[in-house]
Amino acid sequence: MAFAAGLPLGCSLLNASEPPASAVPPLPEIDVAIYQRALVDRANRLDAEVQRLRADLRRAEEALVLAESGLRGSHGRADAVSTLAEVRIQVERAAGMASWQADEIAEARNKLEEADRQIAAGNFGVAMFFAYRTARIAEHLEAEARAVRGRPGTLYVRVAGVNLRAGPSTDDQVIRVLVRGTPVFPEQTRDAWTLVRVASGSVGWVHGNLLTPE
Repeated sequence: MAFAAGLPLGCSLLNASEPPASAVPPLPEIDVAIYQRALVDRANRLDAEVQRLRADLRRAEEALVLAESGLRGSHGRADAVSTLAEVRIQVERAAGMASWQADEIAEARNKLEEADRQIAAGNFGVAMFFAYRTARIAEHLEAEARAVRGRPGTLYVRVAGVNLRAGPSTDDQVIRVLVRGTPVFPEQTRDAWTLVRVASGSVGWVHGNLLTPE
């Protein structure tokens, strides 16, 4: 499963828009309430993912019941092709709304490809199963995008990649790299830097020039 887009700890991205490293006064301790809010964001996202996986499990159990009952062929080709076309539109809409969730978008598209293969093999019920799973991924992405846009003050990464740093300086450690379109929630500023939360639960500093309100 995928969480907020980014590269792992220690992978730095060179941003031409970041100022050169310079002497920075000692950083005041970050309010623990900011980390608490970040943990709540992460918990909410994980809960939504758990709900999606539970729905997948219920659908898998239903598919097994149908197979054991001899109803495996109850879905025809027309049903499968029509459903898959609708889900494909839903996935592309979700990709446009939550472009920062590259891993989940890729997962959804992979499942669409598997559904296509199952249709070609004549396994229409199996194709419907993959279509339903894909639809739930798209629903999850759309719900996250709507929630993000509903938060006052949300900012977005406006360049291909931005370093989320442990402090307000290019001397500070890179926590992760955020891709274009990633939403962040600003907490405070220090000179040209902004302390932000990310939906994945990360907290760090980004140069303000690399963020945009839309």
